[in-house]
Amino acid sequence: MGADLGAALGAAAFSTGARGLDRRAGLSLPYLVFRGASQQPYYKRRLPPEVREATGCSTITVRLELPLGSRGFHASYSRAHSEAEHRISGARQRRQLSPQEQLGVAGRWAMKAPTQGGETTPQEAAAAVLWAIEQLGVTLPIPLPVGWMLPPVETAGLGAVVQLMARRIDQLSHPSVWWQPAALVHGEEPSARVAHAHLQEVIDTFHEGINHWLLEAQQQLRDLGVVVPLKEVQAVALRLASTAVVLGRQTAALEAGELPPPLPAFPPPPQPSASEGDGGPTFALALERWKTVRQPSTKTRLDAAARLQELAAHIGHDRLDRLSGEEVTAWRGELLRSRNPATCKRKLALVRAVLAAAAADGMAVQREVLDRLSGRGLRPPSGTTRQRRPFSEAEAQLLWRISREQQGRPLDRWGFPLGLAIGARLEELAGLRRCDIRQAAGLWMVEIQPTVDRRLKNDASARVVPLPAALVAEGFTGWVEGMPDGLLFEEPRPPGADPRLSHYASIRLGRILRERAGIEDPTAVFHSCRHFAAQQLVDGGAEQRAIEQILGHESKTMTARYSRGGMPLALLAAAMKKRAWGWVPPVE
Repeated sequence: MGADLGAALGAAAFSTGARGLDRRAGLSLPYLVFRGASQQPYYKRRLPPEVREATGCSTITVRLELPLGSRGFHASYSRAHSEAEHRISGARQRRQLSPQEQLGVAGRWAMKAPTQGGETTPQEAAAAVLWAIEQLGVTLPIPLPVGWMLPPVETAGLGAVVQLMARRIDQLSHPSVWWQPAALVHGEEPSARVAHAHLQEVIDTFHEGINHWLLEAQQQLRDLGVVVPLKEVQAVALRLASTAVVLGRQTAALEAGELPPPLPAFPPPPQPSASEGDGGPTFALALERWKTVRQPSTKTRLDAAARLQELAAHIGHDRLDRLSGEEVTAWRGELLRSRNPATCKRKLALVRAVLAAAAADGMAVQREVLDRLSGRGLRPPSGTTRQRRPFSEAEAQLLWRISREQQGRPLDRWGFPLGLAIGARLEELAGLRRCDIRQAAGLWMVEIQPTVDRRLKNDASARVVPLPAALVAEGFTGWVEGMPDGLLFEEPRPPGADPRLSHYASIRLGRILRERAGIEDPTAVFHSCRHFAAQQLVDGGAEQRAIEQILGHESKTMTARYSRGGMPLALLAAAMKKRAWGWVPPVE
């Protein structure tokens, strides 16, 4: 066996230890895992943190075609290992700008910028905030939405950075509405909570200026053909705002009849991002343009980056103008050998969306490439697709009873009862806050709304659902009243490639379903709770509109489109009451 295979088999023999060493030492070690009754081998490799954003995943997993010990296993493993190496090396080559290159972008902008007014306060305020953001390692979205919520900041120096920012802004000549709190400017270093709240307020106050410089930096880099991560765009935005301050002071000096000192010599701007040094458009450039135009969710953005990495690894380059229809066809065939047609179609559609946006922006993308990515004709044979099924009443009763025995995280205790009772999606449950469970007019209800931490599936997913009496009798509302403010179901931070709050809860509840309840049917999953609730509502004679509103389904009926307010909560509660609740085990 080759050295790479021997290393992998050694890692497989001590897979737990290898993964532990991987986490502690920051290494990227391959190992094997074996799944299912057939002991199907999988190549796995945990990626270093610095390449996860670029690759779109935290772990590379490849299903090996042949079993361990077979004649072709070595070749199968080598292909998987080569693909992993290619993706890691490509991610590490992602463009990072040096401070000199950032100043070069600012110098290029200064040569073409319109004459700056002598009033530099707005630019100085935006520069102070951008400086604080850079020091704290926060990444702003571009464009910056109005009302954007600052995520938790774990930097140890949060208070010191925010206090210094406040002092810089306080020294500016500006209206009283911009004054910083005296206790923050002249007092002791604020706590993390106070500093976080003040930084959020300052971002809201100077939103327009911050957003202007972020968009200007993005445009300057786009004109240069330079593709960089968002944090690099922020760094360039800070350099642009600082340069605008200097230009404004020069203007003020000239208006006062003084001769200002000349600007320092700027370094040259960075060279365009290109593959193989020839200046052609790359997949990375197309991805950045698509993200700017479409503003996709974090999960979709990471998924698109991973799909483009897969395509580049298969064809051996990442050039848009070199991508041919034959290469797309070959990649599509490779996908079909290891995945079902529905999955392939989703992957192809995502890549097509990115490349179509690039084509609309004037990049060279062959029409044949977009046609081959359409996925037309990729359909599973009729009658072979396995649909998720609802739980039976006996299975629902068993899961409810087993949930009472769970001593782990709160979602292990309440996940199945909530899913079976109100038909909510797992991600919706994971994002519930204490304030979302309340009582009004004698009815307990749960409010499911989008938050900074949780995006809902669609607009109809935002809804208010009555809590059935079975959950109240089970003690759920009493448990909620004893919880502190914030998320009800605290979960470990999900890996970078999966922004779902329910990432680890899905794994744990799946184990409860398979190992504790003994339900091995692959068409029975946590989402089957939702199917179970829907089926019971139908059997109980609930109106279609009530079912759609309880489950958060988008309605296609004209009546529902005109009645945006939805059905009254009392009618929804009556529909829930008509369900058959005899399967709920009695409270002991």
